[in-house]
Amino acid sequence: MVAPKVTVVLVGGGTIAPLHAKHLLESPDCELVAIIDPFPPGERLAKELNVEHFSDVPALLKTLSTQPDAYIVCVPSGLHVSVALSIVAVAKPKVILVEKPFSTDSISGKELIAKTNECGVKVIAGHHRRFNPYLALARQVVVEGRIGKVNTISGLWTCKKNDGYFEPTWRKSRLGGGGPVWTNMVHDIDALHYIVGSLVAKVCVFPTARDRTHDGIRPEDLVEEGGVFMLHFKNGIVGTFVLSDNVVSPYGWDMATGENPLYPKAEGSVDCYRIFGTKGTWSVPDNTLWTYEKKQAEKLNLEIGWNVPLTRETLAVRDAIPFQEQVKNLVQVARGECEPRCSGRDGLAAVQVCEAIMKGLTAGDGKIVLVDV
Repeated sequence: MVAPKVTVVLVGGGTIAPLHAKHLLESPDCELVAIIDPFPPGERLAKELNVEHFSDVPALLKTLSTQPDAYIVCVPSGLHVSVALSIVAVAKPKVILVEKPFSTDSISGKELIAKTNECGVKVIAGHHRRFNPYLALARQVVVEGRIGKVNTISGLWTCKKNDGYFEPTWRKSRLGGGGPVWTNMVHDIDALHYIVGSLVAKVCVFPTARDRTHDGIRPEDLVEEGGVFMLHFKNGIVGTFVLSDNVVSPYGWDMATGENPLYPKAEGSVDCYRIFGTKGTWSVPDNTLWTYEKKQAEKLNLEIGWNVPLTRETLAVRDAIPFQEQVKNLVQVARGECEPRCSGRDGLAAVQVCEAIMKGLTAGDGKIVLVDV
């Protein structure tokens, strides 16, 4: 017997909404039944896709004869929790996917998790990188011990955002959820949590100089342009991360992977994460493994170490589209077949690290901030 399609409502019609819509429409297991958005972008998208459009959830519920199974929340970051809470309270769907960041503060994130638990609603945090084959392979390399005991990591997210990106007011405002920490690095934090299997417990923050100006925003509310961050994980791993959205660079997840068609893939081999272990180093997403070969050391009559030439190996990665895989997980969760690949608690953990980073940016250079984990 063929299972009925999972009915999905898209809430918000902004930048990421068309990508969600594309993969929902392509899925044989989903039906995109409506788009909710009181603003023109959502109405235009609904018209383009020939699906129902509503200004809010109550209007949708009055019109549709059957309750949708799932909602995907992709409104501006600062509205994620309030919109998700209103959906859970009124609609009580089987599952709700909240785009990253899960929240823009840990208190509201905890409130959303408590409410979904109370109402029996499964919640997925929209960290779609967990479905990317590059990240899955990195996790496999670590778990299988191919690089020994991991003790150090490094990461980069660097690019040049154009001036037009900042036209929506919320993208200029820290309180509105803008800035590269909340909109970009939150993805990297979750990715690093997933790869090493541990959470960041402490951060030390050094902000970059600010070169942009944004009219109409109070100086204390201006978004950051980046920084250098030292990370200390609960399991003892330490690392560094360089972040900037105002430099010309291919070194960051988006251009290194070409995952999102909005951002062209950089030419050549580019990495953005390096995981250092006692037996080797793994880099992502170029899938490069650096190790010593015992036979080579014996041939040279040397101990394994820096006198022996390193061996470079590139591992094959399977083909998969992360957003497509995320839709499959949404379907399985809605049908009760599995748990979310990235749960609300996983999403909250990344939020708590970003919250600590923002405290550090406000406090000034070199402040050590504990993460509320």
